[in-house]
Amino acid sequence: MGRNGMRIGDWVEINGVAGEVVELGMFHTVLLETGNWTDSGHPTGRRVTFTNSFAIQGYYFNFSTSGQWLWDELQLIVPAGQDLYAVVAAISRKVQEATAENGRLAEEEWRRAAPSRQLTGLSAAPAINVKPVLGGTEISLRYISRAAERYALRARLYEAAVELLALSGTDSSVPAASRP
Repeated sequence: MGRNGMRIGDWVEINGVAGEVVELGMFHTVLLETGNWTDSGHPTGRRVTFTNSFAIQGYYFNFSTSGQWLWDELQLIVPAGQDLYAVVAAISRKVQEATAENGRLAEEEWRRAAPSRQLTGLSAAPAINVKPVLGGTEISLRYISRAAERYALRARLYEAAVELLALSGTDSSVPAASRP
């Protein structure tokens, strides 16, 4: 499919179906589909075959080449009674630390791809939304990630968030050895 086309092992999206390229033929391309109703990126086990006419029509995107940046989201519920501001500040710091370098690289790539004066305000900095929900407050943190690192980064961030929530839910006046 050309120098900037697809190769076996690339992660692509063709006509809205995302997956890993497992077969490239003269007339068709086969993907191991990823995604399901709860979270895209997890293998479904289905092999999806496309005729290569999509390459001529331009209905595909290769995440393994340039433009490998994805916005991902971390969603948490902070139970009522916990210090919401402290949790938001702490998890925001963790996300900023974990994504700072990727954000810088993404912004550089975006500027090179579209060197317009209108794009000088593009930012890959994490964004946070907070809304009240039954039993607490929902925090949604959007951050930039490389496509290939998305799940590892998300796992690290959720682990850090769980630790922060556990720490904010403990009574600091009780010594750690006597906590249940």
